[in-house]
Formats: sequence, structure tokens, C-alpha cells
Amino acid sequence: MNEINMPVWAARSGWWERLLPHEKSRVASEVGYQTVPAGEMLQPLGEPALHWVGVMSGLAKFVVTTSSGKELVYSGVGAGGWFGEGTLMRRGVWRYQAQAVRTCELALIPRESFLWLLERNIAFNHYLLQQLNDRLELMTLQALDDQPGGAESSVARTLRHLFHPLAGANGGALRVTQSEIGQLCRLSRQRVNQAFKRLQADGALQLRYGGVEILDPERLRAWEFRAAHPRGASKSYTCAPGRAGSRMSASSAEPPGCGTRG
Repeated sequence: MNEINMPVWAARSGWWERLLPHEKSRVASEVGYQTVPAGEMLQPLGEPALHWVGVMSGLAKFVVTTSSGKELVYSGVGAGGWFGEGTLMRRGVWRYQAQAVRTCELALIPRESFLWLLERNIAFNHYLLQQLNDRLELMTLQALDDQPGGAESSVARTLRHLFHPLAGANGGALRVTQSEIGQLCRLSRQRVNQAFKRLQADGALQLRYGGVEILDPERLRAWEFRAAHPRGASKSYTCAPGRAGSRMSASSAEPPGCGTRG
């Protein structure tokens, strides 16, 4: 396929340049498109996953509902981000909901094309492994973040994962409002504003009109662990029965038995 005519979403997708020319041609010829208004769901809960979903523009949050009916937000995805790979690899159904925080323009790659790439392209597999590992770390940090006053940790974690390099080059700038970050973190706009000011004073980010610029991703990452392990404290967790090493420190980002979402 002629690179001049590559799809508009390809430039922001961290995996596109890992494909061979004939792979790009197949994907570009089969991709579908959809617009989802703010507040609407991106995919039907409980239905079979038929596409790998990419956000070309907009912002979405992932929501799960507990047995008691409480809704929990556990992540977000912005322009250049993709989701659903775990569900597609399991050939399963959607077990969580993705809701548009801002109107989303989506690119939809059919399941058959996704699995075809998975079987043939090692570099594409490496991209998926990196993404699944990053999401596992995100879920682990959320489980550890039970300390009071952890707004900075939650905001830092959300920003860093929206700014993840696998989502494609964005120059360190995120077009996102404090209210939108509040929706992803389950925090009030006031608490988000306070957290932004502390992170800015620390040199991790710079507030801009209509968004935020990430100045130091590693400094931002340090804030995640700062709240999870205050003053160097550590916790221990029991592994699943019958596994070697029955205890492990909470400083590990990958406790055994954790799952990933797709």
C-alpha cells in the first residue's frame, strides 16, 4: 500500500509501522469506522467481541459493574489507543463497558484480521505484550493504592497511561480537561486541580490551555508508587495455593494470579 494514502488513524497507532506492506494493505482494506457520542457505550456488554477497537479521536473510560450494582472506572483510552485484544484472543464476550467521555471516532479492525496478524507478525505480538503488561501494572497499582489522600497517585497514573508511548507520538501533549480526568479517577474537579498543581510544582507536567503537557514521564510514574508505598512501607500478599513462593512483596508490579483485561 502506498504510504501516502495510509489511513488517518495509522499515524497515531504505535503498531502500524511494525506491519509488512501486504499486512498494511489487508488491514487498511478491512477496517471499519464508527462515531460514538459522549455518554454512549463503545461496545455492547455481554456480546461477542468482533473487532479490535482503536480511538482515532476523543476519550473513553472503562467501566465494570460489581455484583452490588456499583460502577467502577478502572482506566481510560485516548486518541491513538487500542483495546479489546485480550477479549479477541480469548474469542470471548465483552465483560466490561467502554463509555465515551468525549465524542469518539473509532477504527474497527475485524477479529479475523486481528488474529491473522497475531499468527504472523512477531513485532505486532511484541506490541500487544507490552500493552497487556502495562495494563496489568495499572490494575496492580490500583489495587495497592488504598492510602488516604492518594489523589496525586490516581491522577499521575491516569495521565501516564493516557500518554503511553504505545498509543503513538503525541509530543507529550494531552488534550484533556480536569473534569474528564476526574471522571477517569473518580475524583472531584477540585481534587484533580490540587493534584495537578502538586505534579506541576514537582516538574512532572505543565498545565496548558485545554490540556496538559507531560514534561517528565518517569517523575510522573514515581508519584504512582509514592502513594502506593508511603515512606518505604511494604506489604505482602499470599499467592494462589500450590504455587512456589507463597509470599511476595507489594513492590512487585506483577503478583501471580493477576489477570488482564482486553
